[in-house]
Amino acid sequence: MLSSLYSGISGLLSNSDALDVISNNISNVNTVGYKSQTAQFEDVLYQTITGASGTSQVGRGSALESVNTDFSQGSFQTTNSSTDLAIGGQGFFIVEKGLSQTFLAAHPSLAASNPSSDTTPYYTRAGSFSFDKNGLMIDSAGEFVQGKVIDQATGTAQGVDVPIQISQQPSNPKPTATIDMVVNLDASSAWVGSYTSTGGTALQSAGAATGDYPILGAYTLSVGATVTVGTGVGYAATLTTPLGTYTVTLPSSGTVSDLVTNGGVDTGLNLTLGTTVTTGSSADFTLGGFNPADPTTNPPGQPSHYNYQSSVTVYDSLGTPHTMGVYFFKTSQTTAGSTWSWEVVPSSSADQIMTNQTGQLAFNANGVLTSGGSPPAMTVNFAGAAPGQLVSLIMDSNSGYGSTTQYSSASNTVYQSQDGYPPGVLQSVSVSQDGIISGSYDNGQILKLFQLDLANFNDPQGLKREGGNLYSATLKSGVAYTSAPGMGGMGKINSNSLEESNVDLATQFSEMIVAQSGYEANSKVITTTDEILQTLMNMKTT
Repeated sequence: MLSSLYSGISGLLSNSDALDVISNNISNVNTVGYKSQTAQFEDVLYQTITGASGTSQVGRGSALESVNTDFSQGSFQTTNSSTDLAIGGQGFFIVEKGLSQTFLAAHPSLAASNPSSDTTPYYTRAGSFSFDKNGLMIDSAGEFVQGKVIDQATGTAQGVDVPIQISQQPSNPKPTATIDMVVNLDASSAWVGSYTSTGGTALQSAGAATGDYPILGAYTLSVGATVTVGTGVGYAATLTTPLGTYTVTLPSSGTVSDLVTNGGVDTGLNLTLGTTVTTGSSADFTLGGFNPADPTTNPPGQPSHYNYQSSVTVYDSLGTPHTMGVYFFKTSQTTAGSTWSWEVVPSSSADQIMTNQTGQLAFNANGVLTSGGSPPAMTVNFAGAAPGQLVSLIMDSNSGYGSTTQYSSASNTVYQSQDGYPPGVLQSVSVSQDGIISGSYDNGQILKLFQLDLANFNDPQGLKREGGNLYSATLKSGVAYTSAPGMGGMGKINSNSLEESNVDLATQFSEMIVAQSGYEANSKVITTTDEILQTLMNMKTT
C-alpha cells in the first residue's frame, strides 16, 4: 500500500518538473534565439511479485529522464541594424567573455578594458551584435564575437578565430597601376600642328597639305643653284626632315602645294616661300603639336595643337590625387589605315613621367585598332610620393570595355577607369550571407575585413545551457567543429534580422493542461491511499 503513496509522490515531482520546463519556455517566448525544451519521463523501480498466474512486475512511479531542446528554426524578425544577424540553418555563433593573451599581446591598449580572463568559447543563436568603443563586435551581454581575418592580398579568410575588431583608422590608399581608357578618335580629324620658324629667310610659313599629315619635328630647307622650272627659273634645294634628307625643286617665289621630293616622296607640306629666295638662302622650322620623338615636349595649352584630349585622376603611393592629360594627334592616313600619336602629360610640372610617356596607335581602313593599345607601363615620379610608380595605359580590348576606335564621328571618351584610390574613412559595415564582414569607405571602396565562423556539434542535445542565451560544450556534446557560413552543413547568415524564439504558445498551453492533469491525478492517488490507510487504522481501534 505504501508503494502507491510513493508512486504518487514521484508523479507529483515529475509533473512539477514538466511545469517548470513549460513555464520557462513561456517566459522566454520573446527571447532572441531561444530554443524551447521538452520534459521527458521514464518509469522507475519495478518490483517483481508472484501471482496465481506466475510472476509479474509492478512499477514504483516515474522520474524525469531528460529535458530535450528543440533546435528547429525560429522565425526571422527584420531590424534596422546591419549587425543584427540570424542563422538560417544549423550552427551557432562563437563568442568569448574575455580577450586572449595572444590577442592582447597584439593589441596592448585593450588590456585595461578586458572584462574577463575567461576565454572559453561559448555558443549562441542570438545574433544581436554591435560594436563597442574599441571597434570590437560584441553581443548584447558584451561577449566578443569570433571570426577570421580576411587577407587583403588573397581576399580569403586566414588563421584561427579571433575577436572581430573593425578599426576606425583610414583604409590604406592604393597607388594607380592601370588606367583603362577607350576613346573614339574622329577619322576626319585634320592636321592641327603648329609652324615655328627657328631661323633663315627662305620661308614665310609651312603647314600641312589638305588631307595630309606631315611628320612632326625639325626641318631645314637649303636653297641651291638655279634650275629651269617649266618656262621659268627655280631652284634646286634639299629638305632635311625627321625621316631623312631629300632633294626638291622650288619655284623662285609664291607657294608650293603638297610638296613632293624629286624621288617621289610626298612630304605632305604646303610651303609659302620667302619674299626673296636666292641661292644659299635657307630656312629652319619646326612642325609641332607634341612631338612623340621627344617625351619632354608637352602639348601647347591650346586645343588647336592636338586633335583630342582626355584627362584622368590617378593616385600616388600616399593616396594624393593627380590629374593627367592624355593628348591625341593624328599623324598619318593612307588607304591602308591611319596612325595617331598620344602623349600623357601631368597637370603639375612637379610631376614627371620618366619613361614611355608617348606612343602610337595604328588603325586599319575600317577604324579598328590594330596595334599600340597596350604600351609598356610609364614610370612616374609624383611629387612627395614614392618614386618610380609604374602606371599602364590600356586602350585596347584588355581594358575590359571594348577597344579604342577611329570612326567618322566626333572624338569622345567611351570608357575610363583607374584602379587607384585615396585613403578612406569607414562609413558603414555590412555582413553577407557567407558571413563576410565588409567595410564601406568614403573613397568608394568596399573592403572585406572579417568572416564569421559558425560552430556545430555531433550531439547538440548534450550542450550545457549557461544562461544569457549561451551554450557550452560538454563531453556528451563533443568538441565543436567550425566552418564558414554556407559551408560544411552550416546555415547562411541573414543580416538585418534576428531569430525569434521557437516557442509555440499553443503547444505550451496544451502541454501545461496535460501536466496539470497529471499532477492532479497523482495528488488523487496520494489522497486515496491516505484514506485507505486511515480506514485500516480505524479497523484496529474498533
